[in-house]
Amino acid sequence: MHILLANENRGRGGAERFTVQLGQRLQQAGLRVTLACRPDSWLAGQLLESVHLPFRGEMDPSSYLAAYQKLVPLQPDVIHCQAARDLALFGSLRRLFLSRARLLKSEHSFLDSAGSAWLRWCYRQCQSVVPVSQALRRQMSEVLPFFLPYQVIHNAMDLPALDQPVPEPMREHRWIGYVGALLPSKGVSDVVRASAPLLRQRPELRLLLAGEGPEADPLKNLAAELEISEQVWMPGHVADPLPYLAGLQVLVQASPRETFSLVAMEAMSLQVPVVAYLRDGIPEVVEDGETGWLCSELDPQKLSTRISYYLENERLRREHGENGRRRVESHFSWDVILPQWLELYGA
Repeated sequence: MHILLANENRGRGGAERFTVQLGQRLQQAGLRVTLACRPDSWLAGQLLESVHLPFRGEMDPSSYLAAYQKLVPLQPDVIHCQAARDLALFGSLRRLFLSRARLLKSEHSFLDSAGSAWLRWCYRQCQSVVPVSQALRRQMSEVLPFFLPYQVIHNAMDLPALDQPVPEPMREHRWIGYVGALLPSKGVSDVVRASAPLLRQRPELRLLLAGEGPEADPLKNLAAELEISEQVWMPGHVADPLPYLAGLQVLVQASPRETFSLVAMEAMSLQVPVVAYLRDGIPEVVEDGETGWLCSELDPQKLSTRISYYLENERLRREHGENGRRRVESHFSWDVILPQWLELYGA
């Protein structure tokens, strides 16, 4: 069986990491996998076989010509799209030239709108639409006013070693923190506000804010305003989040909207409990009172109280951490998730 994985994004976010890991797992299972991506993206060269496409727009003739020339001769059995522009390109291409191929669309993010009429038509060509959480499926059902063949499949990961190479600055003190994009939608300012009273009360405590984005400078200013700058470390973008997560006592997430938290899953895999807001797909990952604490109100003070529970109770912190690793192994490991994809592909 030949699987074409398409992802036009240039970044290295959760969807891109998922694309590579899924492709590698499919190759290990004996399937042929081709990755369609931009030539200047991080994805280029991540898998053994790849084709580079321009992805210039929904109706761009040069994109269709390049896709036709490079992909039609491959005749894949499955076309698995990650981004909306992938679907806009391959939906029509499949209808005209690759009719025997199954068309799948993964969904990683909430939809702001139903999109163009062209994109809605492409969605209707899909044999399966695969949201990463039940919360995302519900939101999509509200935004897209027509039936789609949904099948929820959660994100997956390999269970990492517990002895990660923790960064040098984190080998002293106790650390709480956030790892991810520094965007307004991620609520990182609430992480800072929740941490501030704890940092002032505990001179040995430190706050990690690992990531990059437009909120970096405002967050530095907020830390200065709250008089905690000397206890905050912002290393910028980190290529591998696992060593940073391994150095934390608690991972703190304050996003008011989250389809599925990959970083929470990664933290749990390293026996790090999670404190977060009870929103959308978060409770599908974090089990409240078992692998972390979830706050029903969007209130930094509530987060602060939950964080302090762990700082004051090492036994509870370790218990929830161990529960988290077991949950990742039983619910989100590739041994659990890959068979779901193989069944969906018809492999």
